[in-house]
Amino acid sequence: MKKTLTILSVALVAFMLSSCVEKSKKYQQLLAEKDAVVLENQKIEKEYNAALGIISDVENNLSAIRDAEGMMMMKNENDTQRDQLNSELIRMKEKMAADRAKLDSLSSVLEKSNKDRSYLRNTIKKLQAQLAEKEATIAQMQEQLAQKEQEIEGLNTKVNNLNQDLNVANAKNDEQSRLIADQILAMNTVYYIGASKKELKNSGILTSKYILRQEVPAEAFTKADKREVSEITFDAKKVKVLSAHPLESYNITPKDGQCVLTITNPDMFWSVTKYLVAITK
Repeated sequence: MKKTLTILSVALVAFMLSSCVEKSKKYQQLLAEKDAVVLENQKIEKEYNAALGIISDVENNLSAIRDAEGMMMMKNENDTQRDQLNSELIRMKEKMAADRAKLDSLSSVLEKSNKDRSYLRNTIKKLQAQLAEKEATIAQMQEQLAQKEQEIEGLNTKVNNLNQDLNVANAKNDEQSRLIADQILAMNTVYYIGASKKELKNSGILTSKYILRQEVPAEAFTKADKREVSEITFDAKKVKVLSAHPLESYNITPKDGQCVLTITNPDMFWSVTKYLVAITK
């Protein structure tokens, strides 16, 4: 019995001592420090994971930009492709600006931290340098693209001016060709008429002495092209040529109650006058 009481007394003393330790200030301080360390470790791990995520995103973006840059350098672009290229450069520039902002923010956080983050800081500096290099490259490509646009615009202006000059020249050539054609047609236009003596006088073609007037009424004649007319048929049994045409340049033959004047030498026939006047009976 006495032994049992002794054991209970020892246990009671141990319990009281343990209770006193847990309630002491030093113990409470140790617990608080432990909790703070746990929270700090969680915070560090969270920041580290976030930093790795940002770095991974930036590295992936840089890789995509390098691939896109290589593809763009190989393009022999037309108007549509140049517009697409310009849009792609703007999109890449905006993405790099966002990445730069992320890196700057992360760098600022790490600078304020009292922990050793040398690896992260070096990686961020490396990525910032790569971004700066790519931004400079894209700016140069945009400048080259703008210069090419100006060159193309200048060439288009020259082409338009040349087309306008060509249109003017073609118009002048067409007008000149028309004038020449009209002149050639006028040179080859001839007139002929076959009528009775009375009809010729009434038309003002003959005078009372059967002399042709110098200015004859052209509307009374039939107009023809001397290059195309080789025969003239008169609806008469007899035909007498009054106008001055060399006799050896033509002949007249009756045919089916009519008379046919055949021009055997057109140049000679029309060399004296381009008006053929014949009296028909």
